[in-house]
Amino acid sequence: MQSIYLDFNATTPIHDEVARQMSGWLHAGEPSNPSSLHRHGREARRDLEEARQRLASFLGVVPSELHFTSGGTESNNLAMFGLAPTDAPLHVGATEHPSILEPAKQQWLQGRPGGLLEVDSFGRIRDFEVVEGAFYSIQWVNNETGITQDIPDLARRIHAGGGLLHIDGAQGFFRFGETLPELGADSASITAHKSFGPIGVGALWVRNGLLVEPVHHGGPQEKKIRPGTENLLSIRGLGLLADMAQQSPLWDLGQLRESRAALISHLESIPDTRIVEHQSHDWPGCIHIGFLGIHAETLLVRLDMAGISASSGSACSSGAREPSHVLEAMGFDIDWIRGSVRLSMGPTSSVDLMTGVGVQLARIVAELRQRDLQSPPTA
Repeated sequence: MQSIYLDFNATTPIHDEVARQMSGWLHAGEPSNPSSLHRHGREARRDLEEARQRLASFLGVVPSELHFTSGGTESNNLAMFGLAPTDAPLHVGATEHPSILEPAKQQWLQGRPGGLLEVDSFGRIRDFEVVEGAFYSIQWVNNETGITQDIPDLARRIHAGGGLLHIDGAQGFFRFGETLPELGADSASITAHKSFGPIGVGALWVRNGLLVEPVHHGGPQEKKIRPGTENLLSIRGLGLLADMAQQSPLWDLGQLRESRAALISHLESIPDTRIVEHQSHDWPGCIHIGFLGIHAETLLVRLDMAGISASSGSACSSGAREPSHVLEAMGFDIDWIRGSVRLSMGPTSSVDLMTGVGVQLARIVAELRQRDLQSPPTA
């Protein structure tokens, strides 16, 4: 049975060249604590700063503005708890990743002013009045739907009103080509494993001059913003990934658009379906679709049995069995949300392969609906 991976928004396979070089570094067996003062420590420090320089060059920022972390979730938490005074209003998008929503809810419960920024039926931030001195967090590319916010426009509006903007860039950096100066935000989270880098490494970028209050304490590393011995092997992998991305795109957006169109042409023929609509600037590697009368968990099991790996939304919360807050914020009815799945594509998702997936999906949905029709009603 052919294995078809359609969960690239959850994680991607590591790039062959990144894996090869990381394996070489690992097998070299050199001690690698950048905080040590001896030769081995100095060499490790050199490698660390070289990776920081590579990432900074790719993003178009000053290396000292980058702080290495374990990934998007940690970067988002550092930003949410450390980048603005605790009495400053905090506003976040209603469709944000849990690593933004949960810290925000915790702070609101403790009395911090602020609230959710509503989205329209297409998942885009509605017009809002900027509060002077407020801190805003808005996701660049939504992990469940692929909907992309107009970050440069939002940044201009927020700055004009006297606010600060953090962006969750986990699904955007390395996928789209904009640099941080082009986006115009004040801080951003970056992660490697969403675009062929190692799992467990990322960065928080903070524009120079902004106060950062450490969330963790215990060491001088990363300017005390993220103390603890750096994961040098993965950081070097992230630096290599940035270098490669600066030389040539890591994703073929044209191929993704063609594959998405091929799959949607089959999905649209399935009765009682609702596909999250995209515009030309949205991430083309993602399709979120709801099937009326179908339970997503059952559908995902059947897809897995057919060799197709998909998901029902965020990999960080898919086990919670709760309705998607993203689709709820977009106004989807609960009956559609129950049967919604995410198909996220990558380099292996060819047009022919996606055509076959569409045929399989149509067959499975029809079988599940027919089974439900034949099942006797429960007492």
